[in-house]
Amino acid sequence: MKLKRKLKWKRKIKRKIILHLCADLGSDSYVYKQAGYDVRCIGEAIGVENYNPPENVYGIIANPVCTEFSTANGFHKTGDLDKGMFLVDHCKRIIDKCSPKFWCIENPGNGRLKEKLGNPRYSYQPWWFGSPWTKKTSLWGDFNIPNRIYKAWDNCPKNDLLYVRPGRPKPSLAFLHKSAVFNILEFEQFIGSVDSDASFRSLCSQGFAKAFFQVNQ
Repeated sequence: MKLKRKLKWKRKIKRKIILHLCADLGSDSYVYKQAGYDVRCIGEAIGVENYNPPENVYGIIANPVCTEFSTANGFHKTGDLDKGMFLVDHCKRIIDKCSPKFWCIENPGNGRLKEKLGNPRYSYQPWWFGSPWTKKTSLWGDFNIPNRIYKAWDNCPKNDLLYVRPGRPKPSLAFLHKSAVFNILEFEQFIGSVDSDASFRSLCSQGFAKAFFQVNQ
């Protein structure tokens, strides 16, 4: 009788499901995983285009590949935006099907996704949340916006091991080599997964990730 009661009690415990779409490293959702959420990363091995979500999804974070939306070579060199929307549209399909408590689609703040989705709900720099580098990032979606921690760069803790381009006041993640992962304590859990400059530069500021988690639980 006691065993039956114990099993019945266990069945009542359901962890909140967080879907992390287009995620191979899972840096944006790592805080949720550490907090005990049921985080499911849907990366290249599965493909969001092949994915049908479960019921009762609590939150969705999506990081569709930004190559076609990039302006790294200048705004006059436009990528194939329709091609770029392939993954975005599948992320939106999953979001619409789940109707989660919160959701966001992340892409570079200076990219062209805004031409398809309109203005983002929120844009930030990692140093605003204690990660001492620049990487303007925008989020589209329905979520609570975290409070900015640092208003001025001078007040943000610095990391003197990070390369700063001549004439620039701050290190930029876009110009750091993948080996810099060994010099950033907040990225130590991803060291074994970073295999290229691109994968390193895709890492989400853990300072921002924690602040986002605090207001979207």
